[in-house]
Amino acid sequence: MIKQLSLRNFTVFKEADLTFSPGLNVIIGENGTGKTHLLKLGYIFSNAWHTLVKNQSLVSDQKVERYFSERLQNIFKPDKVGNLTTTGSDGKSNVSTLVSGSIPTVLIRMPNEPETQSLPDEIKWEFSFSNRSIDNVVLQERLTRNAIYGKGLYIPSKEMLSFFEGFLASYEKREFQFDETFRDLALNLLTTKLKKPPEFIKLGLNNLADDVGGALKLEGGKFYLVSSGSKSREITLIAEGIRKIATLLYLLENGSLEVGDTLFWDEPESNLNPKLIKDVAVAIYFLCQNGIQVVIATHSYFLLKEFDLLSRSEKNSPQITYFGLTKSDDGVIIEQGDKFQVLSTLVALDEELAQYDREQALYYQTNRD
Repeated sequence: MIKQLSLRNFTVFKEADLTFSPGLNVIIGENGTGKTHLLKLGYIFSNAWHTLVKNQSLVSDQKVERYFSERLQNIFKPDKVGNLTTTGSDGKSNVSTLVSGSIPTVLIRMPNEPETQSLPDEIKWEFSFSNRSIDNVVLQERLTRNAIYGKGLYIPSKEMLSFFEGFLASYEKREFQFDETFRDLALNLLTTKLKKPPEFIKLGLNNLADDVGGALKLEGGKFYLVSSGSKSREITLIAEGIRKIATLLYLLENGSLEVGDTLFWDEPESNLNPKLIKDVAVAIYFLCQNGIQVVIATHSYFLLKEFDLLSRSEKNSPQITYFGLTKSDDGVIIEQGDKFQVLSTLVALDEELAQYDREQALYYQTNRD
């Protein structure tokens, strides 16, 4: 799970420090404040251990350098890595993060003694780059190869089931506008379902399953929605909002998203009606209650209110951290708190109130005339 993220002169962030909760993390801000950039960086770092350390005999500075350079290039899609440096800065950027995992322990115990907990483990990944390329990686001396670290899973704001057919083959051969998060998601969707999906899926995600109205089936490289007592329907005939929800369920059913992992979801509310947004909020909240860290970026005041209502009504409430991103003359400023109401600038709320004021003004004008 991701714990901390620190940025110096990275894209729109001149200086930013974020501390994430192990439960739900909600990033709020108007367009152009770097919400998606934070999600993508967190996603890159969340998978670094699995790529660079797990089952590897040697972890060198050069290997780490190459990994971060390629991932930045393929996920952010700049002409060169140096273009990710903040405009008007000194041309030097620094990015670091702290991710947490655990080391399994094996101890002899009596039958009546409680099971021993795993030992906590942490890795700090850090690199810097100039306006040319990555030129400095700070590598920890101790990297535990037998530790347990959760994976990162990224769901973009644009659903991909409708263009899944032939996507991977085309991506490997041709220049695409899609960044590498889409390729990663396609690879996860290619994984077949588990014979026995985790029990907690059935316990708390029934509303989402009802919303979808069937189960996804991958056949001949193409997705179909199969409903009980009816024929398969091509996924392209299903509403986009339903496709997004079906994607999440499928990733849980095939083990791509497991307990201990981190889900990065960009604008989960897009193309959903309020009823579906409410169900998605409940599902996200439920995932956090069952050991999955969730980091989302959103514009939706409705979604924020649903999380707020859930946190006040549920007994087993996961820790929630809200991040408010605001443009300033000195780059984007980030503030954080455990309630979204404490954020001084909240565009979604400001616009909601402004709309209410316009409605009231129109009402009084109409009645006066």
